[in-house]
Amino acid sequence: MSESLSGKVVALIGEGSTMNRALAMGCAEAGANLALATMERTQSQEFAMNSIANEAWAVGREQFVSVMDGCDGSAVQSFAEETWDRFGRCDVLVAAHHAPSLAPLDELSQDEWDATIRLNLTAPFLAAHAFGRLMERGGAGLIVVIVPEVDGADAGYLAARSGVTEVVNAINATWGGRGVVARQLMLPVGTTDTEAAALLAALF
Repeated sequence: MSESLSGKVVALIGEGSTMNRALAMGCAEAGANLALATMERTQSQEFAMNSIANEAWAVGREQFVSVMDGCDGSAVQSFAEETWDRFGRCDVLVAAHHAPSLAPLDELSQDEWDATIRLNLTAPFLAAHAFGRLMERGGAGLIVVIVPEVDGADAGYLAARSGVTEVVNAINATWGGRGVVARQLMLPVGTTDTEAAALLAALF
């Protein structure tokens, strides 16, 4: 991964998956300090994110973990503010959480639709909004939303994916001239963790 991350700060929100680990450690090994946050307040996600933080510590990087609900705007704002309190900056935000949904259209309930939109569109919007406003004050920042393609994705997931595209476009139109840019990183079906980390690195 690019040496341009040396001494910089990367925030990553996710479930603590193996792909989250690959993305975070790629950044840490390139010199970035890490601010990590869960998508849900669960013991499994807390454990997984702390495991990633321990790996970052082992390669000499500063890091911390926030256990939060990524769909709670106040919690996401608090995580962003904690990142600035700890490090004084954040150069890159990686919204690496997603929840594939495969419900057939004629069986897709409102509850399933609402949950899919909340996890795959509302959550990355809240993250981008909270971090983007603080990045704007500093005059620079990169926001990356990871969007894996899913075989057989239902209408809710596809709608959320399209919505993320428009959020990214809005960020670039509004904040691009002030140094804050956004990218939607589409991961083809079958993308490995290593390949995902390489695709992220290519954005820096």
